[in-house]
Amino acid sequence: MTSNVVTIDLSALRHNFKKIKELAEPSVRILCVIKSDAYGHGMLPVARGLESMGADYFGVFEAEEGVRLRDAGIRTPTLVFKGIGADEIPAVVEYDLTPGVFDLSITEQVSDYALRHGKVVPIHIKVDTGMGRIGVPWEEAPDFIKRLLHMKGVTPAGIFSHFSVADEPGHHFTDVQMERFQRVVATAHDLGIKNPLIHIANSGAILNQTGFEGHIVRPGIMLYGSPPSRMCPHRGELEPVMSFRSQVVQVKTVSPGTSISYGRTYIAESQRVIATVPVGYDDGYSRLLSNKGTVLIRGKRAPIVGTVCMNLTMVDVTDIDCVSSGDEVILLGKQGKDRITAEEIAEQIGTISYEVYCSIGKSNKRVYVGGDGGQRAEVRGQRSEVRG
Repeated sequence: MTSNVVTIDLSALRHNFKKIKELAEPSVRILCVIKSDAYGHGMLPVARGLESMGADYFGVFEAEEGVRLRDAGIRTPTLVFKGIGADEIPAVVEYDLTPGVFDLSITEQVSDYALRHGKVVPIHIKVDTGMGRIGVPWEEAPDFIKRLLHMKGVTPAGIFSHFSVADEPGHHFTDVQMERFQRVVATAHDLGIKNPLIHIANSGAILNQTGFEGHIVRPGIMLYGSPPSRMCPHRGELEPVMSFRSQVVQVKTVSPGTSISYGRTYIAESQRVIATVPVGYDDGYSRLLSNKGTVLIRGKRAPIVGTVCMNLTMVDVTDIDCVSSGDEVILLGKQGKDRITAEEIAEQIGTISYEVYCSIGKSNKRVYVGGDGGQRAEVRGQRSEVRG
């Protein structure tokens, strides 16, 4: 049995969902972003939990994720952010998914397929207002919409875009994007699209109270207890959903001059007590934490010494009394009065909390606690199902 366990606290997820509802205006609906296996938290258990909490919509990256939701009995309306390819059209129609669209050729194929099967598919028009990823360039949106309106097998049910710097309070480019988006929405209305669902506000916008002019907000990272950046307020009101623990497998005393791990990047300057933990980059625990990160053992910080290996990491426990094999090790989460956050780890390795969650969550057994019935369930891997 593995020593490494990721715990997902569904009660913390509920707390964060309630906070989002408090921050948004009462009439605004919530589209919960659960793409990429719910940022490593497990798409199906998280979706079930959010559906029971009253989530209005789900957002996934690709159609296959939406199909998995439907196969699991989840019926909440689901938007496919990436758009779809021609080979995904049958699944979108069959499983009642809503594709984001920005390609006229694909949209026309969706329309033709839907008409042949006696259906009309709701679509959301994805507009690029300055993010520069995917979407209809905002200047080209009027022509795109005009041509779209001739297609009888699809109905434009929504228009959306994505802020690029909404996590930076007061940034002028957020106002630029909002103005462009509003122009597109006004044009759509003038062209005959009445009452589409309008959404642009991501986690950063929600926390900074902007972009609520639409009908929906789209929380992602804040659902899981982290702000999108250090500049966002309200951090203390969110509760981390994920924690990651292991245990000590060996404790040894080393003499001065002893080197630890590959490359001899750490050499003991004095007699030290070293504990070995069976976790490494195969478990999503970044090699960049070598000689930088810390873990919690017996409520105290133990620094990582030497290079993080594929399956093992060594820490210095000289200043922690009575550490022994089997002791719990917290790599992410709380022990005693201290907590290691995803933001802390991200800063140490030069990335963001999103990557920390995805890397750890997808690589380890997950245990779910804090469900409505107090149940405890275990899953393993990105495509696994809840047992019991």
